[in-house]
Amino acid sequence: MVRDMHQYVTDLNDRFEFLFVDPKDLTSTERTVWDCTASILGLVGATHLAGGLRISETMRPGLLDAKGSWDGERIIIKRYTLSDLGTYAGVLLHEAAHATSGADDVTRKFELELTDMLGRVAVSALKHG
Repeated sequence: MVRDMHQYVTDLNDRFEFLFVDPKDLTSTERTVWDCTASILGLVGATHLAGGLRISETMRPGLLDAKGSWDGERIIIKRYTLSDLGTYAGVLLHEAAHATSGADDVTRKFELELTDMLGRVAVSALKHG
């Protein structure tokens, strides 16, 4: 049997194991970063995604561990990304691009969505900077 890219992605996604964290259990540093979620998503017009966002201690064990995931319904972010605003924002926007495009990694549709988001972030930064 030949596995195509879609099957490969499906197989990887089936290996996710989540240990969810309640936001009230975050450290003060993590909470400060977490509290920027709506503002970050607002940069790309995706604040509607904030409501289903979850934090997990674990994602996918092994060499190809992930920092985030879009499961078709919600974004899940690995807890350690909350230690740095830039890392968190990058992962959050990456997963938001999956959510808004409906596309998998390594597809033209996904790349175009990321490019569009970068443009919106730049416009926002230039207007406020």
